[in-house]
Amino acid sequence: MDHVLELATAMQRYAEVADAAFGDEPVPSCPGWTIDDLTGHLGTVHRWAASILLSGQRIDEPRGVRVTEPRADWYARTAAALLEVVRAVPADEPTPNSARVHETAAYWPRRQMHETTIHVIDAGLALGLGADGTPISAELAADGVDELLGVMLPRMTARGQRPHLEGRVRVVATDTGRSWVVGESPDAMRTPILLYAGEGADADGEIRATAADLYLGLWGRLERERLTTSGAGRDLLRGPLVP
Repeated sequence: MDHVLELATAMQRYAEVADAAFGDEPVPSCPGWTIDDLTGHLGTVHRWAASILLSGQRIDEPRGVRVTEPRADWYARTAAALLEVVRAVPADEPTPNSARVHETAAYWPRRQMHETTIHVIDAGLALGLGADGTPISAELAADGVDELLGVMLPRMTARGQRPHLEGRVRVVATDTGRSWVVGESPDAMRTPILLYAGEGADADGEIRATAADLYLGLWGRLERERLTTSGAGRDLLRGPLVP
């Protein structure tokens, strides 16, 4: 998958939604936020990612970034700036990230692509579209599941919000044939990590759905009743999975 190309596509979609909104619409999947808040957040995250890529240094998430009006134009300019940076920095250049895994520049277009895609869904929900109202390809969704299991679960543990993983869980995308097994690492925090991608590993429970439903369900943007679960898979869905 070309993460830079998909990032550009997701940014364009978000800019279009932001431009169509009044700005004060509540975002049901981000309680307490409006479209304006969501747009400010996403643009600020883009600036943060660009700063890390350009400096090669670990930088705290920014606070108090000045957002100019009209907000949709500010977002589009900020997004364009990140794209230029992503294209300028070699993918294999050592670059820190908040998850402290896969620390090369290639991490950032993938992370920002999924950040933007999920927030496109959020903006659509604010405008009255269902979670199914924004098309997501099975390839992109499966990549998002892979990132969530391999990157976000360890990140949540590091934030003090360890997912409820008791045993091994197999996650299956029923329409693509892809599957993953997550389990505990041997560290003191029993960090949930991606153990195996593919068929063949034993598990104590499962989560099954189409790739798109898995992606949105694990991110909490779709009713998790649409996912078929068993054993330790049910426990995993009860706990925190993403920030």
